Amino acid sequence: MAELSFISKLTWPEGRLGPGVVETGGQSLQFSVPASMGGVGEGTSPEELLLSAVGSCYTATLAGLTEARRLPAASIRVRVEGTVSDYPGPAARISAITVNPTFVGIKSGREKEYEGAAMTARERCFIGKHLGPEVSYGVGEVEFAEQTPSAGEVLDVRALPAPRRHELIFRTLDGLAGGAAITLVNDHDPKPLHYQLEATRPGDFSWDYVERGPEAWRVRIARIA
Repeated sequence: MAELSFISKLTWPEGRLGPGVVETGGQSLQFSVPASMGGVGEGTSPEELLLSAVGSCYTATLAGLTEARRLPAASIRVRVEGTVSDYPGPAARISAITVNPTFVGIKSGREKEYEGAAMTARERCFIGKHLGPEVSYGVGEVEFAEQTPSAGEVLDVRALPAPRRHELIFRTLDGLAGGAAITLVNDHDPKPLHYQLEATRPGDFSWDYVERGPEAWRVRIARIA
């Protein structure tokens, strides 16, 4: 088996407060003792770097699992939470790390499979395996979110159940900045949506057909600046 090497370079000025600099992967990050621990709180912190190491390994492992199991997702977001116990004092330690994954734009009906992958990734993430037995390392809440396009992107709602279409469309439109636009794709003429827009948000959006069926209707909807 191969043996791989990795290097990080760190620089710290004289004194306890810092901040210092860590150079890794061709990037430089400032770090210091957190303000909650009496430091200057500039940049990231050793505690956050540890959470990032565990979280990045978990996220990459989870991405590989979903691909291997043919579980499509537009993206995976992971929030990592850490707890420091018995601070201050010599017994202070990281006592718990929890990863909370969110799958964006999944294949509906397979939620249990995504949840299973989330649990398996925790067991296979080798960085997490190096945490001592005194650290509680687990998977928290597994969540699912619909993919919301940014300005200029296509919002294809054809695969969604009818009740969820308008909810997603209005949430997306309300998030657009002035002058920004999306292209809505539907399997029928979304004229009722147009009427609803005019009734609830009069004068806020323009409406221009790009394609009028028979298989797809495409409408460019822009927020009027």
